[in-house]
Amino acid sequence: MKLDDKVAIITGGGRGIGRGISRRFAAEGAAVLIAQRDPESAARTVHEIEEAGGKASFVPTDITKPEQVAAMVEACQQRYGRVDILVNNAGVSGVNGSILDMPLELWQHFLDVNLTGTFLCAQAVGRLMVKQQIKGRIINIGSINSFRAQKNAAHYVAAKGAIPLLTMAMAVDLSPYGILVNAIAPGTISTEKTALRLANETYRNMIAKNVPLARTGRVEEVAALAVFLASDECGYIQGATIVIDGGFLAYLRFD
Repeated sequence: MKLDDKVAIITGGGRGIGRGISRRFAAEGAAVLIAQRDPESAARTVHEIEEAGGKASFVPTDITKPEQVAAMVEACQQRYGRVDILVNNAGVSGVNGSILDMPLELWQHFLDVNLTGTFLCAQAVGRLMVKQQIKGRIINIGSINSFRAQKNAAHYVAAKGAIPLLTMAMAVDLSPYGILVNAIAPGTISTEKTALRLANETYRNMIAKNVPLARTGRVEEVAALAVFLASDECGYIQGATIVIDGGFLAYLRFD
């Protein structure tokens, strides 16, 4: 197994892409700590992992609160003795109107969760890795909106647009300690959240027209990439953001 005896913290690991990563990491031998605010989905995912013979637990965490992030890391250290992998997956998304009308509170909330939360978790886990001399892995989850704007989503685009450069900065600072930091930028992935949109024929036709592979991605495909980035097989990829979008960003349409 590729992650045998590793310990991973996965923020937002109880649902969507995070759930897929949690389940796959556990299947690859990692002990998984799910950190998120929603206890119900986290508990379900922990149960699924344990039913399959894996190790998992849940710590309620608001990643925008430094004291809760510190408690998350402490809980992981007490339960498992170390942290080898951090997946910064927790986030919020949405199309909430023009920048002309966007309330400051909404703008700040999106930056707090999607950007500052990533920073806080990476800083806290990175400090522990350095202290314990662990050559760990940090994986940040960006988006295709890290590279391309979307109408009425300036708050989300700004936050996710910062992830590739934050990933590079983390990689530069943590390289002397042997800690690898990379990011994944998914396109449209089939999850519980996207199910309603994908039920709409117009939306499905839009995907077929604008994505060269003419389909949405699967959670399992993102999870497989995360396993590689977290594993010992990934030894010389540093500061990269890997896009997994079926070719969407590569395809410039004029018709």
